[in-house]
Amino acid sequence: MRPATVASLVGLARMGVTATRFLGPDDHAPRLDVRAVVPARDEAATIAACVASVLPQATEVVVVDDHSSDATANVAAAAGAAVVRLDDEPPPGWLGKPRACLAGAKGAATEWLAFVDADVVLHPAALATMGAATTSTSTSIAGGLDCRSFAERLLLPELGLALAQEGLPPDFASGQCFLVRRRAYEAVSGHGHLAVRGSVIDDRDLARALGSHDTRLAPRLMRARMYRDLGEVRAGLVKNQASLHPRAFRHLAHLLAPVASRRPWAAMVVSAGGRAVSGHNPLYGLLSPLARATLAAFYMESRWRARSGRPVAWKGRPVQPQRPPAANLVRSRPDDVRDRAKNTRGAHRAGVVDRSS
Repeated sequence: MRPATVASLVGLARMGVTATRFLGPDDHAPRLDVRAVVPARDEAATIAACVASVLPQATEVVVVDDHSSDATANVAAAAGAAVVRLDDEPPPGWLGKPRACLAGAKGAATEWLAFVDADVVLHPAALATMGAATTSTSTSIAGGLDCRSFAERLLLPELGLALAQEGLPPDFASGQCFLVRRRAYEAVSGHGHLAVRGSVIDDRDLARALGSHDTRLAPRLMRARMYRDLGEVRAGLVKNQASLHPRAFRHLAHLLAPVASRRPWAAMVVSAGGRAVSGHNPLYGLLSPLARATLAAFYMESRWRARSGRPVAWKGRPVQPQRPPAANLVRSRPDDVRDRAKNTRGAHRAGVVDRSS
């Protein structure tokens, strides 16, 4: 058999393994005692829908406005969330999202904490289903993609397909909706953990710090529009990919082998089928070679920026793509808890906007 055909068959086998991680809604799952924290920066266009989907299933919802330049805070408050405003830039060693998550978790007394991205819309039973389905300290879900522009439709379903074909890494976690027992979160300093506070892959590194985590694929529990155009897709992937895939040759081989032949029809058929199953237009599967070449280019740019120290602009801030950290940062050292207390005092200046009546 041709190498491209073999690669496609291996990819199909891995997709079958990935399919065992799907999670659907459980309408009989008991309601959780949970504070939902939504970090948000310039998300006025999406935050109301997010809050509306989370509010009925959470004990409380806290939106952390991370120094936005738009009306994110006002829209969130009008939607019924409590709002914490961060009116300065993150201190050295911190990225915006981990700082916002930590600020939103501060003072919580609930059994659970849920960290939900501002571009996410949850199924009404999402949080309860996640809590009932896990036996781990924490769990997360990767949901369905809301793709509207040409770039989104071309690249994002192909990215998900490629990840499934390569095989989800054992420490894979999703920051789109991350649920954790509050006491376990606090025991490892949460997003203030030394390996998390400055990480571009804070979800994975928080899961590593917690030491007990499971991730499920849940397109029926959650949908998200991660990016809006080619520029955002590029910046988001360049920011993350070097750290997500440390072995360049292995990753590029899995990404490009299915289409690296003179007759890449098998790859196109697999792409079309995968898109159809996940609710996307299968005709874009005909452009699978273009999609994968573009994803490979973004990955190589990410590695180049990580090695050369050249940041990429993300939401108006420079973010430095990172080389993968050591995977042995599983538990916080005792002195890290003390370090968290010392550092988080200067991590933000917050003011609270009352819940709207």
